[in-house]
Amino acid sequence: MTLSNLFQNALLLLVALLLTACGGAPAAPTLPPTATANIQAAVESTLTALAPTTTPGPRATLPPEPTATETPIVVTLPPTLGKSIQPPLTITLPDGWKVAQNDALVMPDADNTIRTVPFVAYEGPVTGGTGTIVLLWGFPNLFNPLPQNGTPSAPDLWSDGLRLLRLAIVEANCNVGTDLKRSFRVGNLSAVGTQFAAVDCPELPDTRGWFAGLQNDGLNFIFYVYGDPITVMDTSSGELQAILDTVLFTLPEATPEASPP
Repeated sequence: MTLSNLFQNALLLLVALLLTACGGAPAAPTLPPTATANIQAAVESTLTALAPTTTPGPRATLPPEPTATETPIVVTLPPTLGKSIQPPLTITLPDGWKVAQNDALVMPDADNTIRTVPFVAYEGPVTGGTGTIVLLWGFPNLFNPLPQNGTPSAPDLWSDGLRLLRLAIVEANCNVGTDLKRSFRVGNLSAVGTQFAAVDCPELPDTRGWFAGLQNDGLNFIFYVYGDPITVMDTSSGELQAILDTVLFTLPEATPEASPP
């Protein structure tokens, strides 16, 4: 046996001794099946918790190109639900007045939520033209002041009224002007609102009027009052206010809980 063979045999023997002393080559670590399942469940739970909860707004779609014989369709107001909902109040309408529409608007709100808002539109003759009163009710307060000294502040129905004026009452692309916050009256209750005007609208005539919002037993109500033509408000504001004075809310009173025996 040559010296080279002896050296190789010695080297092989040394490697075998080292492997025996160390207990052999270490195996790759593995997670038990139950631990892997638990980790996967935790990841899925976290992803679910991080998923957005806000309802996405509607996706805008372009109308088809009109042909030479077609008349373009212009959507000027939010779509309706097709369901009439009677508001919890009574109102006395003068002769010739009627409920023009009782439905619910389906519209994207300022918080990127599709919202359904019940409404009733009253319409009838007034001195110099036609008067309209639109009631929106049962909507949430989007702008609510922060509590002060631990006491929740009153809902900001003036801001809600301005928002819904542009979203639900007047057409898009109207030139809308509003006044400062003012006090108004609905029935025998105080309300907050302002005067407004909407001119240069795409289809509807120019108009002006006011809105008055209030909360009754935790439910929100806003009355929008305006007329056609725009000059009708110079002569008929008192007639329209007289109709608002007849409003009587009919929300059921809370039943006291029975005392335990």
